[in-house]
Amino acid sequence: MRCYKSRIIAGIYAMLCSAGAGTAQVTNNNIQNGSRLMQDAAYTESSTDHATVEWDCVNKSLKALTNKCLIYHNDQWFTFRVNQSGKYYLNIASLACRDARGIQAIILQGNPCTTEQYQVLKCIPKIEGDDVFIEIDSLLAGNDYFVNIDGFLGDFCKFEIQFSSNPKGFLYTSESLDTLSLKADVTGKVVDLHWTASESLLQTLERFEVFRKRKGEAALPVAVFAPVLNTAGKYITNYSATDVLSEAGIYTYEVIAVYKDSQLKEVLDRELVTFRPLASLDPYLHVSLDYKTGTKVQLMLIDEMRDVVLKQNTFVFNARHDQQQKIYIGDYLDKGINHFLVVSTNLKTFEKRVYKFTATNK
Repeated sequence: MRCYKSRIIAGIYAMLCSAGAGTAQVTNNNIQNGSRLMQDAAYTESSTDHATVEWDCVNKSLKALTNKCLIYHNDQWFTFRVNQSGKYYLNIASLACRDARGIQAIILQGNPCTTEQYQVLKCIPKIEGDDVFIEIDSLLAGNDYFVNIDGFLGDFCKFEIQFSSNPKGFLYTSESLDTLSLKADVTGKVVDLHWTASESLLQTLERFEVFRKRKGEAALPVAVFAPVLNTAGKYITNYSATDVLSEAGIYTYEVIAVYKDSQLKEVLDRELVTFRPLASLDPYLHVSLDYKTGTKVQLMLIDEMRDVVLKQNTFVFNARHDQQQKIYIGDYLDKGINHFLVVSTNLKTFEKRVYKFTATNK
């Protein structure tokens, strides 16, 4: 996508975009050209950028079995075999997506495009952010296995994939990441994290690890500590950690479990924090209106990405007082909303004028 920026006010830009030259498709866009993953070899790099769906295959077989799990947009294929039956792992690393939506995956035994004898082993609706491993149990020696990777909602994602006898990263889980009821309170630059863990979970843990990360940056450690016993020998179930931020952005905080027996790591809960230091962003949109005095006007502020009206106002236009409109958006910036439309409507002629804004750092 090629975009042209024109500055409207400090920190606010209007974006005019047109399609540019595309990236070439990956060679494993179709199943017959699926990339072979050799056991315990180095990671294979790939991308969903401009991949397409093999609809003759998907419509014939896979769609009916997986439609409750995922929707196909821009998939690609990998294949592997094992020499010895048993448990193995699919490791996904270095995931970087244009729209931060992530990828989805299917793991199958048998080729669904050429044979009726196949089985969906795993259907994974979303993988995002962390390096993860997918546990695949009871694989059979000599069988062909296939992996389909697709961009979530068509996202363009770069990633690395490895088929291995050893797990790397965090255990992928499809369960809700609300294990701890993690909450984040922001006061000025200070972020206070609070969570609650069950005693049954605490008995299995060696320690908690807390990380903070911002899009496009490596995760940074915030705190590491072991579960605590009180004087009666019972586990304390309420925990907290504190962090201090300095730069504006949307941050993800993760509380990670490290288990005693296996040393495996698992993300237990995740919370987003939007940090906007004072004066970092202009909390107002400035719109110039041009109507005759006495015109009845409706003004709407819209979240462009969700197509939701945030607020609206109807008034009789006075050229002396109403020509320069100043619309407060600070509360919406704090919630991570930064793409806005302002729509002014002449309620007599119903003529609409649309102003597009994207809030960025000064």
